[in-house]
Amino acid sequence: MKKSLNLYQQIAYNKRTSLLIIAGFALLGLVFALALTAFMEWSPETGIFVLIVIGMLMLVQYWFSSKMILGISGARPAQREEYPFIYHTVEGLAIAAGIPAPECYIIDSPAPNAFATGLTPQEGVIAITTGLIDKLNNEELEGVIAHEMAHIQNYDIRLTTIAIAFIGAISLISEVISRNLWFVGGSRRDRSKKEHRGGGLFALVGLVFIIFAPLFARMLHLTLSRKREFYADSAGAWLTRNPAGLAAALRKIAGDKAPLRQANATIAPLYIVNPFNKAARMHNWFSTHPPLEERIEILERLAYKL
Repeated sequence: MKKSLNLYQQIAYNKRTSLLIIAGFALLGLVFALALTAFMEWSPETGIFVLIVIGMLMLVQYWFSSKMILGISGARPAQREEYPFIYHTVEGLAIAAGIPAPECYIIDSPAPNAFATGLTPQEGVIAITTGLIDKLNNEELEGVIAHEMAHIQNYDIRLTTIAIAFIGAISLISEVISRNLWFVGGSRRDRSKKEHRGGGLFALVGLVFIIFAPLFARMLHLTLSRKREFYADSAGAWLTRNPAGLAAALRKIAGDKAPLRQANATIAPLYIVNPFNKAARMHNWFSTHPPLEERIEILERLAYKL
């Protein structure tokens, strides 16, 4: 990434790369449907029916995602009289972002961290840990809340939810096919011998893709997650006009050793810093977040350009 990018160029860059990744999801879904059809020797009608089933599975996960996420994390509604600064900060940043003020939730944990959920800005929720409130100063807290506000403002949660639902549906179909591999493979061989039909190579390619499709989908999702974190950092800095506050907060969160016991692998990508690998410095394809030092470096450069 070029060091000359200013705040607005950074946001535009992140938007473009996210769109490319979404296009990758669409292409993956299409190829997966074609692979199923080739391997199973389905009629077009059967292929369409399976696509409808995949869509229904995605819808179920989509609609109940927010409640599930809050339940898994152990988040509870925050009381205004107990956390007045949090409420005032959320409401002020919501005005700046031009969206309704998200609901505020608290996670009782000494580990400093936060995430946002909600399929639309009208349903937005920002959840923060008690450790974040205790260990960050007001400027740093504002930076973290602005980061999560940016996720809500830009429909990142909806995008992430769709990606997770897509992975779940693809993984379920792939698992069913894999478990019945021998039976299906034997049936295909019998039909091929009797009917002398070709297409064996296409079926083999289709099978390989079916098996590895969940891995491809997962990698795309993690790439999208990393790009959206860069985007939320930049957009959050735009809301506060103070990138240094968020940069300092990220350093504190990464350096804290308290474990976030409520976290699990499903919702780890939603947190501002990966609760399982806070101080990750190296990029790899299976990272839920970008390298922390890279995020901080970009924020510090942006601070000089405001």
